[in-house]
Amino acid sequence: MTERRAYIVGGGLAGLAAATALLEKGVPVTLAEAAPQAGGRCRSFFDRQLGCDIDNGNHLVLSGNTDVASYLQRIGARDTVEILAPVFPFRDVSSGESWSIKLSDGRIPWRLLCPHHGIPGVRFRDYWHSRRILKATSSETVADVLSETGQLYSHFWKPFAVAVLNTEPETAAAALLKPVIEETLLKGGSACRPVMAKRGLGFSFVEPALDYLQGNGADVRLGVRCRQINSSHGRVSSIDLEGDVIDIGENDIVISALPPPVVTNLLADIPAPQDFRSIVNVHFRLDGEVQGSSIIGIIGGVAEWLFLRGDIASVTISAAEHLVADAADEIAERVWRDVAPILTCDPEVLPPVRVIKEKRATFAQTPENLRLRPPYATKLRNLWLAGDWTDTGLPATIEGAIRSGHQSAALALNK
Repeated sequence: MTERRAYIVGGGLAGLAAATALLEKGVPVTLAEAAPQAGGRCRSFFDRQLGCDIDNGNHLVLSGNTDVASYLQRIGARDTVEILAPVFPFRDVSSGESWSIKLSDGRIPWRLLCPHHGIPGVRFRDYWHSRRILKATSSETVADVLSETGQLYSHFWKPFAVAVLNTEPETAAAALLKPVIEETLLKGGSACRPVMAKRGLGFSFVEPALDYLQGNGADVRLGVRCRQINSSHGRVSSIDLEGDVIDIGENDIVISALPPPVVTNLLADIPAPQDFRSIVNVHFRLDGEVQGSSIIGIIGGVAEWLFLRGDIASVTISAAEHLVADAADEIAERVWRDVAPILTCDPEVLPPVRVIKEKRATFAQTPENLRLRPPYATKLRNLWLAGDWTDTGLPATIEGAIRSGHQSAALALNK
């Protein structure tokens, strides 16, 4: 019998997860990525404007993200991340009020009911009414289910939902929050510790994965586009990688980890979400390192989440359709007015800044689009799909992307 080989098309986190999982099981791997670098939206690069390495965008990863943990363990990158305490400071920029959500390790978050550990103005019944999210139907939105929870909605659920789903709460699918809550919040503080890349996302999630692949004999091809996926007799028969047409053997595995528009162009019968949402990230280089919390939630401003690492303050604005068309300098000035007081900086003196717009950052995670998420398996018996847009059961997050790669690889191995 000829040796089984896996061909992974797409080098984002889903493709890297699938490739490393298969290689760990002894399956030789070829990984092709159209861009000159791997990682997709999760990458780091040297920015000449700021004169330092920055991440393409910010991603909140928690200790309860089990697929992230196993992926980092596999590629030898556990020591490149820092696991912080389950404490989440917030600042209301309109009122100047500050508070922190401090979670204990127990499954029942009693500390949130204490004024010193919870959200000001939130009553017990607001938490009680929030239980509706665990029974949300496939057609309900976040606003449908949670908007009646008072201050808890405006001061936690709304920014949390926007960050996780990258979709405005009025149209975001409430059912997608359930698995996130079950895997993190309902397991207590031990599952809600922020996992921060010490140097940058690319140095934790991407470069170690490439080193693992290449160090174990994988054929990694960056800057190589998949032009065509050919099929016959119910299976993939060949793939065209920039003119290199590769015949696919009877026992070989093909995993497409490409974004929806590319997949539907190559494979017309694959359903996929067609509506997308933007994310705007703003990176400021400060005069000296910032001490204190690494993640701060912002209420009542343009900015939503502030991430601090060294002398870089990065802001993420999700569901940014209202902002993405604005000029970069206008965005930077508006965001700086929000974050400067938090950093005890002069709001009138704009530091060096870089604005990064991701116009199609994730699919719009609405009830309508959820019905278009395809399963991992396809009609072709040797082709599987991976990507945060597939039917992972999770939102389009790092955990969702990595889980899709792990699941598609497991299904392919068990075929």
